[in-house]
Amino acid sequence: MGMRGPSTPAEAFERTLKQNRLGTWLVLEDDAVTFGTAARAALEEDPLVDLNLPLLVAGGKTPTAQSTYLRERFGWTRGGHWALLDSSGGVLAEGTTAPTPASLSAAADRAGVKSRAQELEAFLLLHGDHLEAQVALLHERINVACRRTRKVLALAQPKPTAPSRPGATPSPMAAPAPPTDAAAAALPPEEPKPLDPELDQKVWGEAARLFGKLFQGPWQEAYSDLPMALNGPESVHSPAMQEAWTRCLPAIEEALRRQPSDEDLWRIWVIGSDLSGGRPLAPLMDSLAPLPGTAPEDWPPESVLGAFVRDARKRADWRAIKDALEPRWDEFRRDNRRAAIGPQPGERMWNRVLQSLVEALLQGGEAGAADQLVLQAIGVLRWDGLALRARDLATRLDRPDLALRWGALGSSQSQSR
Repeated sequence: MGMRGPSTPAEAFERTLKQNRLGTWLVLEDDAVTFGTAARAALEEDPLVDLNLPLLVAGGKTPTAQSTYLRERFGWTRGGHWALLDSSGGVLAEGTTAPTPASLSAAADRAGVKSRAQELEAFLLLHGDHLEAQVALLHERINVACRRTRKVLALAQPKPTAPSRPGATPSPMAAPAPPTDAAAAALPPEEPKPLDPELDQKVWGEAARLFGKLFQGPWQEAYSDLPMALNGPESVHSPAMQEAWTRCLPAIEEALRRQPSDEDLWRIWVIGSDLSGGRPLAPLMDSLAPLPGTAPEDWPPESVLGAFVRDARKRADWRAIKDALEPRWDEFRRDNRRAAIGPQPGERMWNRVLQSLVEALLQGGEAGAADQLVLQAIGVLRWDGLALRARDLATRLDRPDLALRWGALGSSQSQSR
């Protein structure tokens, strides 16, 4: 069977509609009229932000295949046009003047559009103990609270992520992993600006209430869905959410003592630790007993590795970092299934393992071992950038001799290609 080619504008549009069954905002622009900026701003205002419907903007100074298809499909002539569409592409409301919060709110009201949160709240009135619905509602409330927080504090807009379920509204939040590399960890963390109590309660109060209620019940029956639902980076600005996490983390840690290798539980713990201001990991790790036969390269589990390295670095426990990362590098070298070595895998291995391992060796007084590791990694990964990254790390750690040596290796690699 041959590979399927790129989707047509019609197929791409139909896919967007089906992924957002509650509704989609559409804006068409041309070289004279641009409504996209006004629409984006309007949708961040109450009550439109609560609807949390996606926005598709097409067209601009130069017509695209998508905008041409949409104008033909809806019979819209030149100029700006906005519309609220249902999941079949039916027009629920439309306009040809610049969208405003008032005009879009009125259009949504006339169309009778309900938000995902409203849908879930109605469902929970009939099925109050439905865990999947509780988690989904919590996700929606965190999603909207993050958008409100970004607007209030003028935070950068993250890249959208894929929908977490069929028919879901795509989350406007990214789920960025905290930095695990030595260079990023060396930077002093920026203190998050907290919301004032009244505003915090308005923005995050409902999410914090739902979060606390969920953990008063059998939350572990749905814990595999929680990493996605709880990962709202902007909740670091919410004292209410930080307090909720502080109350719930002991229950998560107790669950980890029963299932210390569970990746989802670790993901939840890492999210909670990061968003509640940081929680020492060493005492928790000391209280865990991995299953007999657990391979050295599998402990600590992958999902907590970054937090483990950061925690050990704070304590200058270079031996702990070496013990955790060295087996992972050894296992990688032994794995004959490696199909691709080059820039992308090489950079991933440097960021995930090698950078912190080289740092731990240097900080622990094992400069010779660090040098051998860099030489070995250059030979295994065959990535030109590794020597230069190692040079930068040596420079930061005040090792000019190694910086000169590793930098020369990088230059010679580049010249030989």
